[in-house]
Amino acid sequence: MSEKQKEKIVRSVEVTQEMLNEMKKALKRAKVVTPQSIAESYGIKVSVAKRILRELEKEGVVIYVNGNSKLKIYKGVES
Repeated sequence: MSEKQKEKIVRSVEVTQEMLNEMKKALKRAKVVTPQSIAESYGIKVSVAKRILRELEKEGVVIYVNGNSKLKIYKGVES
């Protein structure tokens, strides 16, 4: 593989309850949260991270701050 070629990263589409509980604890205190940062931190797909953040917003764990159709920015409720 040459240096110019990137390795393909395979990310999970499944989130365990344990992983979700860990996310909730960490995200409550987070100053800035994006779907991309969640996907990278937990090794999940960005689409899954977007869905999780929407659900956590409904539960009151994170607050939507700003964004557009491509990027949404959230923050933790305790930040």
